[in-house]
Amino acid sequence: MPELPEVETVVRDLQKRVVGREILDVWTDWPKYFKGISLAQFKKHIVGKKIVGVSRRGKNILIEISNRHLILVHQKMTGHLLLGKWEKRHETWFPIGKSKEMRDPKNGFIRLIFFLNSKKFPMLALSDLRRFAKVVCGPKEKILNLPDLKNLGPEALEISYKDFRELFKTKKGKIKQVLLDQSFVVGIGNIYSDEILYAAKIHPLSRVERLKEAHIKALYSAMRKILEKGIKMRGTSSDDFRDTYGKKGNYGNVILAYQQQGKKCGRAAFVKTSASQRHIIQRIKVAQRSAHFCPTCQRLIV
Repeated sequence: MPELPEVETVVRDLQKRVVGREILDVWTDWPKYFKGISLAQFKKHIVGKKIVGVSRRGKNILIEISNRHLILVHQKMTGHLLLGKWEKRHETWFPIGKSKEMRDPKNGFIRLIFFLNSKKFPMLALSDLRRFAKVVCGPKEKILNLPDLKNLGPEALEISYKDFRELFKTKKGKIKQVLLDQSFVVGIGNIYSDEILYAAKIHPLSRVERLKEAHIKALYSAMRKILEKGIKMRGTSSDDFRDTYGKKGNYGNVILAYQQQGKKCGRAAFVKTSASQRHIIQRIKVAQRSAHFCPTCQRLIV
């Protein structure tokens, strides 16, 4: 599932490309995306309205339109938003233009299209293999008060160290699980939790209630560094994620822990040859989720 860097990459692209554009029409072959309303009702809310802003809350994309409504898009596991132009042939949408990236099979499952008054990017499309994405529209105040947003914790890149430290005072459990808890901090998922814990040298099974201030400082620093680097490199495409131009993110080229099981960890080069054999990335399950770590570098705190 796209995490904070992937969603932020999409939001920044949309801020540049769709703000100020009018929504001319909407097409979908999966009206179940629109939770609680029909396609006709959804169109009534948004057709003829201008996009006045795009923002992010956690892993949710918020598109504000000129009637003070918000369109909330959660891309879920296989969804990603694309900017471009398509034509329909035999019930299938095909990209128009020379972009090789748009012909990537991952970009070929067009389920939803917003038609815009833009010459360069006349369509904003959702490619979603498994149809798990969610699209909600309504008055701004109502959308902001949905449990999807209201129950979220602070933003991982906005929280101060002081407030971050306070979060640990009443929290218990394994640190991997806690980082994945969107009521704790938002935007971190399986990929970046592994990378953050590796950078902070903390074992994923470490108990949160046993962490000292030095550990929390290391976590905070690693969280900011890893997420900011993820945004700079336009996310990770270990599976379905593609950016709005259909391209893979680049963070996978520098990943150090996630899905690296069996490989030497990046710190092995800085120790003696005999010791380097102990620096092998392992994979375990933590509450039904995978965790990748170096058992030598990352200290278990219990």
